[in-house]
Amino acid sequence: MDITRRKFLPPLCVFVAMPLLAGRALAQTAAEQGAKPALDPLPDWSKVKLQLWKYGNPFVPSQWNEPKLGGYGWKGENVKIVNGELQLTVSEKASAQVITGGKSDASSARWEVDVTLPKMRPGLIAAPLWTFNDKAHEEIDFEIVGTKGLQLTVWASVNNQHKSVWVKWIELGDLSGKRYRLGIEYEAGKRVTFLINGKEAAVVTPADTAGGAFPNNPMRPYFDLWVAAGTVMDPRWAGQWEPMAPTDKLVMTIHGYKRTDLGS
Repeated sequence: MDITRRKFLPPLCVFVAMPLLAGRALAQTAAEQGAKPALDPLPDWSKVKLQLWKYGNPFVPSQWNEPKLGGYGWKGENVKIVNGELQLTVSEKASAQVITGGKSDASSARWEVDVTLPKMRPGLIAAPLWTFNDKAHEEIDFEIVGTKGLQLTVWASVNNQHKSVWVKWIELGDLSGKRYRLGIEYEAGKRVTFLINGKEAAVVTPADTAGGAFPNNPMRPYFDLWVAAGTVMDPRWAGQWEPMAPTDKLVMTIHGYKRTDLGS
């Protein structure tokens, strides 16, 4: 069942663009930008009901296998709402994902999450907020990549192929346990703005992307914690994943989420 995508080949091209040597000079942390602005709390998850396969519902847990990722499939049981918070868990041979269902696609919107990251490990990908249009091959990502840091990426259709057209690393290093307010503002065909703790971290327009390729179709948000394992994943991107003990688990907590239609 094709309900999402996994970036099997693109991490290699992302690695090529990854400024590991000069990155620390370019890193822009929220702390460096000053005190956090006062932000209204985001709505919690206490009224949300998660049901497998119910794509008409506002939120749906994913469940599907992916042998190419070393058998780390997505399991509905790895997604729970506890005390009004969404918990996504990686356990041995199981990742976690929630997609927005129903009529959640938008061409002009701001999506926000309040997230506490899990204990990060090489090969673990925490994507607390990313947006996607599977038919158009378009995507916008917040991804915490192993213990290497926070990567922002814009993807577009290039010759009918899903390709990264803009990449930036915002904060390098092990971000285990950190709490962030992350936001994506999207105006199809015009602008993508990445927000961290209420401040602009990056603004991307077609003038900034490779060849001017840019997403221009409606997007829907996803929330993801997954393992970049298997021979299809280049360990130079996220690091080499080491198998977990059956009793171990890594948990990412999304405290709140909100969508705001721009102009409203």
